[in-house]
Amino acid sequence: MSMQHIVENDLVRDEYGNYYKVVGTHTEGDLLKALEVSNLYFETSFQHSADSLVGDAKTKPMGVFLQEQVNAYIDEVQQNERPIYGIRDLMVNRVKVYAVDITQPHPMRDQTV
Repeated sequence: MSMQHIVENDLVRDEYGNYYKVVGTHTEGDLLKALEVSNLYFETSFQHSADSLVGDAKTKPMGVFLQEQVNAYIDEVQQNERPIYGIRDLMVNRVKVYAVDITQPHPMRDQTV
């Protein structure tokens, strides 16, 4: 699996089983140098508003709803035959990985508030 074909919205998994969505790539020429990733739960939480909840989703705890959405996204990535990259593999291949600072306003914040 080539690390050079990573695109935004791909997934990265760490050694603890946490999933991260690629939200940015940094290249020098055609060579991938770094990725910016954000926790998949965090990204998913900005994709749905309370108004979009239907059926039993309205009565479930928000965490259950988000976990279902996260699992559905992981399944979709796998069905589309996109690899899920290991964070250690990226580092071994000299691709730096930066995490989004979740204490800063999310880029989609203005669209969801």
